[in-house]
Parts: sequence; structure tokens; C-alpha cells
Amino acid sequence: MDIRSRKNELREYYSHKRKMLSSSEKEFLDEQIANRFLNMSAFKSSNQILFYSSTADEISTDLIFDCSLKLGKACFFPKCYEQSKMSFFRVYGKDELIPDYFNIKAPANEKEIYSPLPSDIIIVPAMSYDVKGFRLGYGKGFYDRFLPDFMGTKIGLCYSDFIAESLPRGRYDISVDIIVTEKKYISL
Repeated sequence: MDIRSRKNELREYYSHKRKMLSSSEKEFLDEQIANRFLNMSAFKSSNQILFYSSTADEISTDLIFDCSLKLGKACFFPKCYEQSKMSFFRVYGKDELIPDYFNIKAPANEKEIYSPLPSDIIIVPAMSYDVKGFRLGYGKGFYDRFLPDFMGTKIGLCYSDFIAESLPRGRYDISVDIIVTEKKYISL
């Protein structure tokens, strides 16, 4: 089986597994992950955080976003374009996010584009991660094109039951630096 077919098979598996979580279980796990994230030294020392707009099935970044705003951190969300291009723009509140590409919420205005600093954090979305920090993404390639130039800390949020021993990966796949689960940190 080729890598693309295997990844698609795994996406179906993890998508089904996500849907099996009750809303109360998901809410509890998401809150545990967010609280663990907020206690990280990398978070405390960062001034800029790049988020993803979480869908109903994904681990919510809402609590992290709210706390980041209260602490005065600059928060950025992605806007996707054709040919798997993606840019991040500063957002000051959830009301500035509107349904966009793939009906995922993105910044309504493109005024303050992200300007990188080494202390930055990016929260990378995924269906699953493996123990080496490689992710099973959604297959569109947006983050695969963005991450090679990102110089800060790459962090994945993942339910502990969704961590695989190994995931198929291609030559463009990049691992995260830290995985945060409801139970622990995995530094890579």
C-alpha cells in the first residue's frame, strides 16, 4: 500500500475515533490539554502564538486563545489560499474570525501579518501524532509548506489515546518539538 493510501486509511480511523468521544469527555480532555499547555515554560516565555481555528472535531484552542489574549500575547490565525499557501494574521478576538477556505474560520482582515521571532509558538493541527512527533495531517499540505520556515517552537495537541508508535511520513513531513496530551508532555 502506498503512503497516500495508508494516510487516508488512518485519517478515516482517527476521524471515527474522534467521533466516538462524547461531548463531555471531549470537553474534559480539551480542558486538561489546554491547562497543561498554559503551564509550559515555552508558553510563558512566548510573546506570539500561532493558532489553528479548531473545528468541532479537533482539540479546542479556545481556552489557550482566551488566556493568551488576557496575558497580552499576540495571537495569529491562518488564512489559506490556493496552491496550499497559508499566511497568519493577528486576531484580537474570536469575532474577527469568519468562515473561509474549507469553511474553517480565518481572520476577516489581513492587516497585521505575522512577523517571526525565535520565541514564537505554533500549535500545529493533526489527526494524530507518533512518538517521534510526526503528525497525520489532513492531506492538504498547508502546514507542510509553512513549517520549514518557522523558527519557533512547534507544538502538537493530541489525546494520549491517539498517539501512534509510528505514522507513515513523506520527505516533506516535519515533526513538532513538543506534544501536549491530557496526561503529559512529550519533548522531542
